[in-house]
Amino acid sequence: MRIDDMSIDQLLELNQHICQRIDELQEQETLHAISQLRVGMKVTFQGREGPVLGIVTKINRKSVIVLGDGRKQYKVSPELLRPLLDVK
Repeated sequence: MRIDDMSIDQLLELNQHICQRIDELQEQETLHAISQLRVGMKVTFQGREGPVLGIVTKINRKSVIVLGDGRKQYKVSPELLRPLLDVK
């Protein structure tokens, strides 16, 4: 069936299914990103004013608290964080 041939009710139902699937995929991405993080891990992310380096201090269900340079705390989506490798 073509979208152009669908009624408003059919389109609303399709929209609901699409939104549910998007939510499921975003939740999977968040869970995967969180599973890669640990408290004390060094991370980086793109802040409003450029790259931020910091340390993970707390991991919540949908966000991560990062202690950045200058002792500033950031609440960040886990998908935006990139772990830093220790170079020795």
